[in-house]
Amino acid sequence: MFIASLGLGMYTYFIPVFAQTLGATFLDLGLIGTAGALAYAITPMLVAYLADRFNRAWLFTLGLAINILAALALIFSVSVRDVILSRLLGGFAYGIFWPSSEILVADLTPLDERVREMGWYSVAWASGFLLGPSIGGVVVQRSGFVWLFFASAMLIAFAIVPDLLWLVPGYQRKTAAPKDFSGSLSTIRILLPWYMISFCYGIILSVVVAIFPGYANSVGVVPEMIGLLFTAFGISRVFVYAASGRFVRVGEKKVLSFASGTLAAGMLAIATVPNFGTFFMALVVIGGGLGVIFPVTISLISRYFDDRRLGVAVGSYETLFGIGFAVGPLLAGIIAVLSNVILTFWVAALFGALMVLLIGLGPALSPPDSTESRIRESEFSES
Repeated sequence: MFIASLGLGMYTYFIPVFAQTLGATFLDLGLIGTAGALAYAITPMLVAYLADRFNRAWLFTLGLAINILAALALIFSVSVRDVILSRLLGGFAYGIFWPSSEILVADLTPLDERVREMGWYSVAWASGFLLGPSIGGVVVQRSGFVWLFFASAMLIAFAIVPDLLWLVPGYQRKTAAPKDFSGSLSTIRILLPWYMISFCYGIILSVVVAIFPGYANSVGVVPEMIGLLFTAFGISRVFVYAASGRFVRVGEKKVLSFASGTLAAGMLAIATVPNFGTFFMALVVIGGGLGVIFPVTISLISRYFDDRRLGVAVGSYETLFGIGFAVGPLLAGIIAVLSNVILTFWVAALFGALMVLLIGLGPALSPPDSTESRIRESEFSES
């Protein structure tokens, strides 16, 4: 995960800047972000179905392979339309890669250790996204975008080596596949507030990834400094991911509420004081908030599903996240055209505030104790 994420992190945040060199407007940046996110949004439930029936390690390998093709496709992009098409492929690759990796972690981890291990899994990929932008910024500044996309593809390809040597031959399923989704639908309805939090989380992250780099570039921040900003963003996430198991002792709802508030505060800072120093502090704050929300919410949701339905648990979560990730850039692009790109960050701040309200509406949290959780899972499955 670290190696693959290093390759992905090297070029992902520079796609908006690359598109601007081809004449992209902020609306175009929104469409580019939406294209990738839309493909991502429709893929996870298919992956969930396949993951509950076939070898999950091979699905992960397929996700790696398509991500290589998506990075290489950008080398041959000569127009905004080409970039949109390449991001459709990249979104499809993400839709296989991320859910399959999360399902594998959940499958290989005892229930009462899931928040902690999701945190450490997140440290691995976030460390790649921490180092990647700084390396990518230097490559763009000195060698150009073609070399950036090629180097990124080669790093992702290198990640397939330990995957094929260790993960694929060593992985064994623990449980049989479920016969149908009937037991899962009632659980999904009960967990609707948590899914809506995932939707808002997707919108906020999409604005950071798809709109903010172009905005920073438009106010005079050079690519090398944009890479540094996202490295700070990554450092914040890594530290918070590593400590996520400790944070939940304070209370999961309290921690999620505080993290959601920090997302709103960071977006407001970007909107009101557009300079490098403010951007730096805002991304550190936003990165920390996102570092809390992902491992805690996905652990909460997966607690309500038995091991046979982990694919459904992760796939449903990633689908709502993906829809938010698709809506965010398109909404931001339209706002930028009709009003001002700064208003985009005000709207994102409102979604952070909405998350705080949704947390209060969330269902009672099932205990992470394995025995009680499995009793609850059995009851939900029967209903």
